[in-house]
Amino acid sequence: MSKLLRPRIVLTVTGTIVVFILFSLAQEMNRRWQVEREVSRLEQEAQELQKNVIELENLNQYFKTPDFQERLAREKLNYRAPGEEVVLIPEQEQPKEVETVKSQLIKPTISSSVPLRWWNAFFSAEPPALNRS
Repeated sequence: MSKLLRPRIVLTVTGTIVVFILFSLAQEMNRRWQVEREVSRLEQEAQELQKNVIELENLNQYFKTPDFQERLAREKLNYRAPGEEVVLIPEQEQPKEVETVKSQLIKPTISSSVPLRWWNAFFSAEPPALNRS
Protein backbone atom coordinates (compact mmCIF):
# COMPACT_ATOMS: atom_id res chain seq x y z
CA MET A 1 0.00 0.00 0.00
CA SER A 2 2.95 2.29 0.43
CA LYS A 3 3.52 2.13 -3.31
CA LEU A 4 -0.02 3.43 -3.90
CA LEU A 5 0.35 6.32 -1.46
CA ARG A 6 3.54 7.59 -2.95
CA PRO A 7 2.00 8.68 -6.28
CA ARG A 8 -0.82 10.41 -4.37
CA ILE A 9 1.64 12.19 -2.13
CA VAL A 10 3.75 13.20 -5.10
CA LEU A 11 0.63 14.41 -6.97
CA THR A 12 -0.61 16.29 -3.91
CA VAL A 13 2.74 17.98 -3.35
CA THR A 14 3.07 18.73 -7.08
CA GLY A 15 -0.48 20.11 -7.20
CA THR A 16 0.18 22.30 -4.15
CA ILE A 17 3.36 23.64 -5.72
CA VAL A 18 1.54 24.35 -9.02
CA VAL A 19 -1.27 26.19 -7.18
CA PHE A 20 1.32 28.21 -5.24
CA ILE A 21 3.17 29.10 -8.46
CA LEU A 22 -0.08 30.10 -10.21
CA PHE A 23 -1.11 32.23 -7.23
CA SER A 24 2.31 33.97 -7.19
CA LEU A 25 2.11 34.48 -10.95
CA ALA A 26 -1.36 36.07 -10.63
CA GLN A 27 -0.11 38.40 -7.89
CA GLU A 28 2.90 39.40 -9.97
CA MET A 29 0.73 40.05 -13.03
CA ASN A 30 -1.59 42.21 -10.92
CA ARG A 31 1.36 44.23 -9.57
CA ARG A 32 2.77 44.65 -13.06
CA TRP A 33 -0.63 45.84 -14.37
CA GLN A 34 -0.89 48.38 -11.52
CA VAL A 35 2.65 49.64 -12.17
CA GLU A 36 1.90 50.04 -15.90
CA ARG A 37 -1.26 52.00 -15.06
CA GLU A 38 0.70 54.23 -12.68
CA VAL A 39 3.44 54.78 -15.28
CA SER A 40 0.81 55.70 -17.87
CA ARG A 41 -0.84 58.15 -15.47
CA LEU A 42 2.51 59.72 -14.56
CA GLU A 43 3.49 60.05 -18.24
CA GLN A 44 0.22 61.83 -18.95
CA GLU A 45 0.76 64.12 -15.96
CA ALA A 46 4.32 64.83 -17.16
CA GLN A 47 2.99 65.80 -20.61
CA GLU A 48 0.46 68.17 -19.02
CA LEU A 49 3.18 69.70 -16.85
CA GLN A 50 5.41 70.08 -19.93
CA LYS A 51 2.58 71.95 -21.69
CA ASN A 52 2.20 74.19 -18.62
CA VAL A 53 5.94 74.88 -18.60
CA ILE A 54 5.86 75.85 -22.28
CA GLU A 55 2.86 78.13 -21.68
CA LEU A 56 4.59 79.76 -18.71
CA GLU A 57 7.80 80.23 -20.71
CA ASN A 58 5.81 81.91 -23.48
CA LEU A 59 4.03 84.10 -20.94
CA ASN A 60 7.37 85.00 -19.34
CA GLN A 61 8.76 85.97 -22.75
CA TYR A 62 5.67 88.14 -23.33
CA PHE A 63 6.19 89.85 -19.97
CA LYS A 64 9.69 90.86 -21.12
CA THR A 65 8.44 92.56 -24.30
CA PRO A 66 8.20 96.35 -24.54
CA ASP A 67 4.55 96.01 -25.60
CA PHE A 68 3.59 94.39 -22.32
CA GLN A 69 5.62 96.85 -20.28
CA GLU A 70 3.94 99.77 -22.04
CA ARG A 71 0.49 98.21 -21.56
CA LEU A 72 1.20 97.65 -17.89
CA ALA A 73 2.42 101.22 -17.47
CA ARG A 74 -0.74 102.49 -19.15
CA GLU A 75 -3.07 100.37 -17.02
CA LYS A 76 -1.40 100.59 -13.63
CA LEU A 77 0.50 103.88 -13.72
CA ASN A 78 -1.81 105.94 -15.98
CA TYR A 79 1.05 106.38 -18.44
CA ARG A 80 0.45 108.22 -21.67
CA ALA A 81 2.83 109.01 -24.49
CA PRO A 82 3.90 112.61 -25.03
CA GLY A 83 1.26 114.45 -27.08
CA GLU A 84 -1.26 111.65 -26.57
CA GLU A 85 -4.71 112.42 -25.20
CA VAL A 86 -6.70 109.83 -23.25
CA VAL A 87 -10.42 109.60 -23.87
CA LEU A 88 -12.59 107.65 -21.46
CA ILE A 89 -15.86 106.18 -22.69
CA PRO A 90 -18.25 105.23 -19.89
CA GLU A 91 -19.90 101.83 -20.09
CA GLN A 92 -23.30 103.19 -19.14
CA GLU A 93 -24.92 106.57 -18.70
CA GLN A 94 -23.80 108.29 -15.52
CA PRO A 95 -24.75 111.62 -14.03
CA LYS A 96 -22.61 114.52 -15.25
CA GLU A 97 -21.11 115.15 -11.78
CA VAL A 98 -19.79 111.63 -11.41
CA GLU A 99 -18.26 111.71 -14.91
CA THR A 100 -16.35 114.90 -14.18
CA VAL A 101 -15.11 113.61 -10.84
CA LYS A 102 -14.02 110.29 -12.40
CA SER A 103 -12.27 112.06 -15.27
CA GLN A 104 -10.40 114.15 -12.69
CA LEU A 105 -9.41 110.93 -10.92
CA ILE A 106 -8.07 109.30 -14.05
CA LYS A 107 -5.76 112.23 -14.87
CA PRO A 108 -2.45 111.71 -13.16
CA THR A 109 -2.15 114.30 -10.43
CA ILE A 110 0.53 114.69 -7.85
CA SER A 111 -1.88 115.80 -5.16
CA SER A 112 -5.63 116.23 -4.91
CA SER A 113 -7.71 118.23 -2.50
CA VAL A 114 -9.03 116.76 0.73
CA PRO A 115 -12.74 117.19 -0.24
CA LEU A 116 -12.05 115.38 -3.52
CA ARG A 117 -10.42 112.51 -1.64
CA TRP A 118 -13.49 112.22 0.63
CA TRP A 119 -15.79 112.32 -2.43
CA ASN A 120 -13.75 109.50 -4.01
CA ALA A 121 -13.76 107.49 -0.81
CA PHE A 122 -17.56 107.51 -0.56
CA PHE A 123 -18.79 107.66 -4.14
CA SER A 124 -16.08 106.12 -6.33
CA ALA A 125 -16.55 102.57 -7.64
CA GLU A 126 -12.84 101.87 -7.40
CA PRO A 127 -10.82 101.91 -4.19
CA PRO A 128 -9.36 105.29 -3.23
CA ALA A 129 -5.83 106.00 -4.34
CA LEU A 130 -3.32 106.79 -1.64
CA ASN A 131 -1.64 110.05 -2.71
CA ARG A 132 0.48 111.19 0.14
CA SER A 133 1.73 114.65 -0.51
